[in-house]
Amino acid sequence: MIKSLALATLLVLLIAFLGFQYYITSVPDLAEPVSVKETRFIKQDKSLLITLRGHEGRHFTLGLRGDIDNEPEETALFFISNPDLVPYVYWPGLRSNDEKRVLELLEDVIEKEPQDGAISRIHEVLKRRN
Repeated sequence: MIKSLALATLLVLLIAFLGFQYYITSVPDLAEPVSVKETRFIKQDKSLLITLRGHEGRHFTLGLRGDIDNEPEETALFFISNPDLVPYVYWPGLRSNDEKRVLELLEDVIEKEPQDGAISRIHEVLKRRN
């Protein structure tokens, strides 16, 4: 009986952990209208960051790290899905489904309101890769 209870508890904890991991590593569905809150370029890391904000106030930070101008194929996409809950930086693989979801989100933002600068540069790099 004790072994069964311990196993059941372990399974529940594992499922809860997997659900939490999915929550902090998934690309959120931001409520319309989505606006660009902030863009930054960090010269030291050669990182280009964008913070998007949905209508309900939820933030989503994404960016590329690497030499965007000379080696765009080698830049790494990263994002922070829930910075208020857990400041976890997720690095999806090149040409992964998560990268394609970020590309779709950027296309939706650009489609609603044409953007210049950082968001269009990241969009171009991801579009060429996928």
